[in-house]
Amino acid sequence: MNTLSRNIVVRFEHCDAAGIMFYPRFFGLVNEMVEDWFAALGHPFAAMHVEQRKGVPSVRLEAEFVSPARMGETLNQVLGVEELGRSSCVLKHIASIGERIVARFDQTIVYADLETMRAEPWPDELRAAIARFSGVNS
Repeated sequence: MNTLSRNIVVRFEHCDAAGIMFYPRFFGLVNEMVEDWFAALGHPFAAMHVEQRKGVPSVRLEAEFVSPARMGETLNQVLGVEELGRSSCVLKHIASIGERIVARFDQTIVYADLETMRAEPWPDELRAAIARFSGVNS
């Protein structure tokens, strides 16, 4: 499976009073990864959402928090594609500090028309880009 990864420093703004990353902040970082991934696929959110009026809302998001991430640590996020459907895609996210996994997320997104909020098949070009990235059959 091909993956996209990035590193971020866990900052004060990410943390609760105990100095560990506040769990809702992880969900924001997951969304940022998805946005970065679509840009890497050549389909930036600005073009999709504003110009084309298409989006990729999450319809399922399962989280497992394994270990704390502390202020000042470098968090590595990895996104991979587990499954590609007609209008959906199952993403796997892993967040780690060094070799220590701190959180896992299984996310299903759906390609949708933002006017009708109904699922649509992936456009051929976008589906092909996802398939090339994931190694799954298009």
